[in-house]
Amino acid sequence: MAKKIARCEGRGKHKKVDRLTRAERRAQQQERRQAWVESWTSAAKVFVEAVLNEDVERLLGRQVGKWGDRQEEVEVRAQCNKCQRKWRGWFRRNGTYPRTLMLEGIVIGLDVPRLRCHCGGVVDFSFSVFAPYERISAELDERLREGVALGLALRQVGEMTAPTNGGPLAKSTINKRVLEVAKLVGAFRQGPVEHVPAVLLVDGLWVKLVVATEETYTDKRGQVRKRLRRQRIVLLVALGVDPKSGQWWVVDWERATQEDQAGWERLLERLRQRGVTAQQGLRLIVSDGGEGLAAALGLVDLGPGVKHQRCAFHKLRNIGKAVKGVLAVGQAPNSLEAREARRKRREEVLKEAAAIYQETDRAKVEERRDKFVAKWQESEPEAVATLLRDFDQTLVYLEVQAAAAEQGEEWDARYLRTTSLLERLNRTLREMADRLVLLHSPDGLDARAYLLLLQAGGILVARGDDWREILEEALAAA
Repeated sequence: MAKKIARCEGRGKHKKVDRLTRAERRAQQQERRQAWVESWTSAAKVFVEAVLNEDVERLLGRQVGKWGDRQEEVEVRAQCNKCQRKWRGWFRRNGTYPRTLMLEGIVIGLDVPRLRCHCGGVVDFSFSVFAPYERISAELDERLREGVALGLALRQVGEMTAPTNGGPLAKSTINKRVLEVAKLVGAFRQGPVEHVPAVLLVDGLWVKLVVATEETYTDKRGQVRKRLRRQRIVLLVALGVDPKSGQWWVVDWERATQEDQAGWERLLERLRQRGVTAQQGLRLIVSDGGEGLAAALGLVDLGPGVKHQRCAFHKLRNIGKAVKGVLAVGQAPNSLEAREARRKRREEVLKEAAAIYQETDRAKVEERRDKFVAKWQESEPEAVATLLRDFDQTLVYLEVQAAAAEQGEEWDARYLRTTSLLERLNRTLREMADRLVLLHSPDGLDARAYLLLLQAGGILVARGDDWREILEEALAAA
C-alpha cells in the first residue's frame, strides 16, 4: 500500500493540451453559429406564421378552406376599405404577401395572410405579432429602450442590431421608440402623488439642449428651416426620502434656464397642487442653500411646519475651499511642499468641522462650533466665516429629528442634513448627459431621464417588480 501511494505521489498531474489553435476554434464556432442562426430563423418563421394564421382563424371564426356565410352579420375588428363592412361572413382568405420582421438576433421573411371582401375590396385588420407597417418586433422594441435606459447613445443602441440586420438601425427609428416614453413622463408628473415623503431633497443638474430660434435659413434642398442653437438648461429634481426606512424615489422634476426663483416656484407649485404638503406628511426640504429656492419657498405655501434645511455637506465643501494654509518662510505658494501643506491643513480643518455635525444635541453642537472658531479664527479666518454664515440653517434637522422622536419615530440624520442621496442620483444623470454631449429635444431629455431613473431605481415601483415589465405595461396602457 505504501509503495502504491509513493507511485501516485511521484506521478505528475496530467496537463491537458489544447489540440486546436485559437483561429481554428473560432472558425468552427462561426460555422456552428451560422447553422444555429439558420435553424432559429427557420423555426421562428414557422412559429410566427402559425400565430398569424391563428389570428386570421380567430377573426373569421372558421378554419382554412371554409367559406363564410354572408347572412351572418357578426362584426369583427376589421373593415373592408371599399364597402366599409365589418361582417366576418363577407371576408375570405386571399393568399399572402411577403414581409420581413426583425426579432432579437435574426431577421425573418414571412408570408403574411391577406383577406378580401366579397365586394372585391381589401380587408384592413391587425395582427397580434406586429403593428401595421412595423418591421421590428415588440420584443426588440423593448431591448432598444433598455439600451437607452442603460445610458447608451442612439448610435450605440443601433450598433447592437447591426450583425443580424446587415447594418445598424437608423437613429430616427430608435428615437421614435424612445419618444414613446415621453407620454409616460406627462402622466408621471401629473395627478396626486401617492406616496408623499416626509423629507424632500432638491437640487439642480445642468445639461445641454438643442433649441430652435426665431432665425430661419434655406437648406440645400430649398427648404426653409429654423436655425438651432445650443442652450444650457437645468433640471430641478425633487427626491423624496422616508427617513425611517431610507427608501427614496424621484417625485418630480422641472426644466428651467436658471436655478432661480421662477424655476423653483414652478416646481414647488406643481408639487403643492399634487398634494406634497404638510397636511399629507411633508416635514423637511433639504437644499444646497441657493437663493432661488429660498425665495420660492416664501411664495409657495406647502403648509405649516415645513422646515428648510441647508445641506451640511455643501457647507463642509465650502469650508474646505476657504482653507488657505500657512506658508513656511521662503516657501513658494505653488511649490509641491506648499500644496501638500495646504492639503494636510484642509484635511485637519474639515475633520474638525465635520465632527460638529456628528452630535445629536444642539448644545453639544454649539460647543464644538465654538471650539472650532476659537482654534481656527486666527489662522483660517475665511474658513471660520464660511462655517458661521447661515450656520443655524444647517442645524434645522435637529429640530425635525426631535419632533419625530416625540411621536415615537426614529429618523436617521443621514437623510435629514444633506442632499447626498440626490447628489449620487444626479451623478448618474450627469454621466448620461456627458456621454451624449447634446440632447436634441425637451421630450427626448424627459424620456431619457425617465428611463434612466426607472432603471436606476429612482421611480417608485413595487418591491421585486422588474422595471422593464413596469415600463412596457405602462406603454401598453397609455
